[in-house]
Amino acid sequence: MKDTPFHLAAGRTRRLAPAAALAVITAVAGLALAYDQYSTDGNTGNCATCHGDFRASPYTSKVDGLSWGNDLHDVHRNNMLGSDCNACHYGERFPTFIGRAPGGNGLAGYSCSGCHGRSQDGTGTGTAGFGAGLRQLHWRGGTTSCVNCHADSNPASKTPVGENILPPFYASPGTGHTIPNNPCNPAPAFVENYAASTLGLDNDGDGTFDALDSQCSTAGATPGEVSRGGLPQLLVTAHNPVTRLMAISYGPACTSTDNTIYYGPLSTVSTYGYSGQQCAIGNTGAYTWNYPASPAAFFFLVAGRNGTNEGPYGQSSAGSERPPYALNAVCPLPQDLAKRCE
Repeated sequence: MKDTPFHLAAGRTRRLAPAAALAVITAVAGLALAYDQYSTDGNTGNCATCHGDFRASPYTSKVDGLSWGNDLHDVHRNNMLGSDCNACHYGERFPTFIGRAPGGNGLAGYSCSGCHGRSQDGTGTGTAGFGAGLRQLHWRGGTTSCVNCHADSNPASKTPVGENILPPFYASPGTGHTIPNNPCNPAPAFVENYAASTLGLDNDGDGTFDALDSQCSTAGATPGEVSRGGLPQLLVTAHNPVTRLMAISYGPACTSTDNTIYYGPLSTVSTYGYSGQQCAIGNTGAYTWNYPASPAAFFFLVAGRNGTNEGPYGQSSAGSERPPYALNAVCPLPQDLAKRCE
């Protein structure tokens, strides 16, 4: 077994194995919401009263006044979801529910709430509460009708989780989708910008967008832990022992703009004896690298960074933080866990 690389995730050492496909069916109970559907008849009413028919082209943003050059439907379907209709539809075009759907390819059945809400704001019943930040953004814009059913629409009654907290679909984008992975919308990728928009989403509804929000300040927030909590696990998705090419997937941490792989001999995994690093692997959640010939058997982990600070390396099986690479001289950044964004 000495010729088989290993990887380390969530405090466990695992031998490489072909990735297994797991089908999960998620049911979200229907809820009596103020606006349970985008429109009342497929074209008008509810959200469509202000935002217009979801298929009317071109859509003009209510935030920055720019034309999307296409309708809301096709930008969401083609640019973000890869024509995965089940992410939002129950088979028919109408009705389209805001907080429930069959679920797409690897996506839970959250519909609009998957990108426009955060589960941490939820009440524990379906997607109720997920959109507190979005409702408060409307409140600040003068649309206060949501408060008739949602007390959290009034900023005085609730403080949503920070801008840096990932919506459910950002954290688990499934397969075949181009969903943003960072609600702070950092330069130069600006992952939340679609069509002609110059701004992403104000996820927490405080009126401050993207990196201008204090929770997204790289000077004040160290990236969190990669593949933590609701984020996708660190996995080896392909491996060629002849060419020493390995493909991995992971869940990018909050405020991260880049990531680094740290590795070491498998014999030193208990003491985290790192021996090398692979810098600048990006922040897309996937990377293929030419792993070293030596050591023949090794462990590795992925740590996030944002240009100013490096995030944590995860926790050991005992629950303590793994130590950073002491010889981090190739792509060094300071680690300050007191400022982590989690």
